[in-house]
Amino acid sequence: MGLFDDDDLELDELLDAVKKYPPCVAELTEANVQAIFDWCLAKEGCAETSYSHLYLKELGYEREDTGIAFDRKIILENRRNIEYLFGQLGAVHHGQLQLKEGDFSLSYSGKSWTVERASIMQLIYLSAANDIKIINKFIAKYQETPLCKAVTPTLSPKDPAFPAWWEEHRAEWEE
Repeated sequence: MGLFDDDDLELDELLDAVKKYPPCVAELTEANVQAIFDWCLAKEGCAETSYSHLYLKELGYEREDTGIAFDRKIILENRRNIEYLFGQLGAVHHGQLQLKEGDFSLSYSGKSWTVERASIMQLIYLSAANDIKIINKFIAKYQETPLCKAVTPTLSPKDPAFPAWWEEHRAEWEE
């Protein structure tokens, strides 16, 4: 028995756990949001783009944002990942239909999943991409945005309640 055999057991268990769930099952973290955001950004040579604009003059904002261009093919491939991360927001678990910017920073546990505004904005822009359309553009008068479609509340894979929840909802995510 080697010095690091116990570590190998933990790694094996972790790898087995990862194999149980489809790739979309991920914890809402800065690293996960940034990885998907960076992966989906349109790069030179991108065949088709999917734009995301949040703040428009026609909706009462003094300055319009220039928006972000995502690679349409890649963002569509990551649609379920984005929906799964978005489903971990507290606002989704509370059934809110109108979300303020601050609603995007709290997970369903009531804790902040990030303190970085950049991470929050990345999740918001991903969620507003034309081909994903989880949320609409922000309305200046109310400083909020409506949900465009029903979002399934999801749990972090690290949540102790996750295994039971997963058994109940597996079919929704393994399509």
